Amino acid sequence: MKFSNAIRLSALAGALSMAAGTQAADPEKLATIGSSGAVFAAGATINGGASFQSRIPDGQTLALKGTITPASGDIGKEGDILVVAKVGSSFYQHTADGWKSLKLDITSTDLGITPFATLTLGDPISYSEDDLGTALGQDLSGKKVRVVWGYAPAGGSIRYHKTLKVDVANPPATNVCPDGSTPKTVTLGQKNVCTLSGTYEEDLILTNNFDYVLSGAVRIGNDNTADVSLTIDPGVTTYGQSGNDFLWIDRGAKIFANGTASEPITMTSANDADATATTRGEWGGLVINGNAVINGCSTPPCESAGEGNSGMYGGSDDTDSSGSLTYLRVKYPGFLINDLDELNGIAFQGTGSGTIVDYVQVHNSQDDGIEFFGGTTNAKHIYITGSRDDSLDWTKGWRGNAQHVIVVQGSDTGDQGFEMDNNGSAPDSTPRAQPRIANATVIGNANTDIGLLIREGTGANFHNLIVKGFADGCIDIDQTETFTAAGTPDSLTGVMTMDHSIVECETNFIEESGDPWTVKAWFDAGTGNVELETGMSDYINSDAVNELDAVDPSTVDTWFDSVDHRGAVKSSADDWTKGWTFSPL
Repeated sequence: MKFSNAIRLSALAGALSMAAGTQAADPEKLATIGSSGAVFAAGATINGGASFQSRIPDGQTLALKGTITPASGDIGKEGDILVVAKVGSSFYQHTADGWKSLKLDITSTDLGITPFATLTLGDPISYSEDDLGTALGQDLSGKKVRVVWGYAPAGGSIRYHKTLKVDVANPPATNVCPDGSTPKTVTLGQKNVCTLSGTYEEDLILTNNFDYVLSGAVRIGNDNTADVSLTIDPGVTTYGQSGNDFLWIDRGAKIFANGTASEPITMTSANDADATATTRGEWGGLVINGNAVINGCSTPPCESAGEGNSGMYGGSDDTDSSGSLTYLRVKYPGFLINDLDELNGIAFQGTGSGTIVDYVQVHNSQDDGIEFFGGTTNAKHIYITGSRDDSLDWTKGWRGNAQHVIVVQGSDTGDQGFEMDNNGSAPDSTPRAQPRIANATVIGNANTDIGLLIREGTGANFHNLIVKGFADGCIDIDQTETFTAAGTPDSLTGVMTMDHSIVECETNFIEESGDPWTVKAWFDAGTGNVELETGMSDYINSDAVNELDAVDPSTVDTWFDSVDHRGAVKSSADDWTKGWTFSPL
């Protein structure tokens, strides 16, 4: 079957010249042409959908993913699925027999486009191409790729979307540092090194033919006056030489650090090769400032100064995007400037829900592994190992989600697995911190403190957690404001809840005289919570854990992945840390 009288070449060519828009964790919803009811989502990815982007680095495979949700009036009809790509000046169509050259005739009403498939239209329809270059039999380096897909219901015209626009990078110059960086006369690892220093108010791309040394505070942007981005290609390593070296993404700027499972991005110490199990605080870390809402001010929008002289953060845009971090490892960060001023492994300071965080490890931070200072950023596949202070920390009203979280405290020292505040200076500040945490495994040992320290008025909703092995106890709740906001075990407000979770410590609940109710009573009030000898030797679930039922968090919030297990990793076959993380175990 061929499409006839469905779409003119001028319309198709016009679609192929339109920009796709910004990156997203899910394929971006694109404006639909030709139907008021169909919905299209489309994206180009290098890492299986962990990130979608408009620039494909040199040496990476260009994969396509998308979905079509047909208009309600088209459901049940037979429909032809159309996929057309423009590479350079040439058109191609994806047919049932593979990709074929497409010669369009502007003089004809029959464009000669062969459908990719013909099927009964349902909801939704998925499309993917794992390697467009190989499928087309050509090297895409330096090419501009434009893709449109759509469908034609029986008796109707084609419904399609604004073009997905992707540029594939040329190979970088072999011996020339990227613009904005300067050569350094040392080699760290196996690559020559370029130096980054000062403030960048133009876009900066770190290509993977070099590694990069931070010299002092490297600032991207200038507090909402420079809309610039830092792009880090897969396989790149950046090095900090001292505690004063850190990477700072300012409000209004973005970082796109999107690695792959086989080529993660690494941010580490210049002494990485000599690091031991107790090496920490060798450089500052990564600071990202955003324009999302934080609390603690009498008059909104609230702003605050970041620790370590890392700029202002906070604002009024909870959907703000500071870019995306995927397949990123941050090692040996967290510099203590003084007892009250310190840099974390990664500090998300007022970052919004448009910021993508997926497959991120922080290892051996001298201070907290990851801390959220307000905002609404969500995070998946988070692996925090060896933190001297707390592994996951939040304050100033963080209201994001997190799923698939592993915390393994160092064998030598460590404070809390999670330390959770609403606001230490004003515990009832609004908006109140109330993140939703699902499928976390939090592991301590005899040299660590508390698994979950819930305090300073925070809220939180916990689903499918495992907390085990902490010397002081598994769960502690502090401050009157925290208890009051939660309600009572017999009448919880919903601000702080836990269900389908497991605790396994010598002391499971830290109880203090004067508290209005016991931590155990709160825990027991939650559906499916148990005290259990898990038999787990690491973060992989045991049979005893997997025999217990779990809540599917996607039924609570559609952002979450649908799962049927407690904890972060159901079995060794499902271990999402393998291949891209640094393993201290």
